[in-house]
Amino acid sequence: MNPFFVPLVGQVTEGGIAQAEAAEKALSSHLFEIFILVLATQVVGWIFQKIKQPVVIGELLAGVIVGPALLGWVVEGSLLEFIAELGAIFLLFMVGLETRMHDILKVGKEAFIVAVVGAILPFFGGYYFGLYIGFNQVASLFLGAALVATSVGITARVMQELEVLSRPYSRIILGAAVIDDIEGLIVLAIVSGIATTGAVETAGIVRLVLISFAFVGAAMALVPFVRRIPLERLPFQSPLGVAIAFGMGMATLASFIGLAPIVGAFMAGMVMAELREEHELEPPIHAIESFLAPIFFAYMGVQLDLAALTSREVLIAGVVISLIAIAGKLVSMFGALSQGLRQALVVGVGMVPRGEVGLIVASIGLSAGAVDEKEFAIVIFMVVVTTIIAPLSLRPLIAWADPEVPLTEEAA
Repeated sequence: MNPFFVPLVGQVTEGGIAQAEAAEKALSSHLFEIFILVLATQVVGWIFQKIKQPVVIGELLAGVIVGPALLGWVVEGSLLEFIAELGAIFLLFMVGLETRMHDILKVGKEAFIVAVVGAILPFFGGYYFGLYIGFNQVASLFLGAALVATSVGITARVMQELEVLSRPYSRIILGAAVIDDIEGLIVLAIVSGIATTGAVETAGIVRLVLISFAFVGAAMALVPFVRRIPLERLPFQSPLGVAIAFGMGMATLASFIGLAPIVGAFMAGMVMAELREEHELEPPIHAIESFLAPIFFAYMGVQLDLAALTSREVLIAGVVISLIAIAGKLVSMFGALSQGLRQALVVGVGMVPRGEVGLIVASIGLSAGAVDEKEFAIVIFMVVVTTIIAPLSLRPLIAWADPEVPLTEEAA
């Protein structure tokens, strides 16, 4: 070998070895974090199951315990965030798979009223409260926007545990949540536009509305065609492969057009629900969801900064804004009174959790400089309260409203 190349080869080799070692170390670190999250969610979830409390609360608490707030074994990162998002996608895909499109359409009117009322009241309540306690107009707008959308993953998990996804009140919640997501995006687009340019970009908002409804309409139009598709004849290894590819494709498409991926996954699940019995799609997809969904809820717990919630000012404002957030969604129950007062109350409580949706809105405001750390902490407080109170309330509330639900240990 030419001596001139020896030092160069040595450097490349050493550099390659260093890169390989760094990659292997990163892989080991990620595997450890996933292992810890899975182990923690299983153990804490089992404890909550034994004490007859919603397992999803145990999964959230597991994330808090192993996250930066306490043990610090798991930290926020792009890979974990992606895996958590996959968990949310498969959770809503599974929920959609257990929900037929025509069942949602039967309660479309109620779902629309619930969604609209449950968006208007929290938004203006948050906005005016922000002004009252001294926030500027833009920060108050972001506070109101954080109260609009519902984190349907929390409620869906509880309904899934109790096996009530086929009930009319569950369908109203799911339908309203899809509309809620579109409303939340519109409000966020308006508020972000005001924060960056000082004006409302009407053309962009109209485009977002049209694309959103076109996406939902196209998914609904697919249902009659899917019934006639022989999945076993398609160039896929199995019908399960078709279903998963379709679910991921719809989630990706939703993300590209500005919707939440979980909306695309939910719509895909409802489309594939027409074939679920014929091809037994539910058991294998449920197995995937059972692995990934707990990571999603645990990662929400990892993201919670408990230290930011210790300020007296934040605590007081957080309690008030949480009450506004809860009351604003509870009022939406009047849109579901056709189902009876008790089941309408289940709908109102089911719309309460803000979860990752509120965190996303607040994070956008923080990164844009529209809200400061204190204002951000108030939103975090609200997210924690609404995320915890809804599943804790839903279990006894559903037992009261729907006595046929077996609240045995197996149903927990």
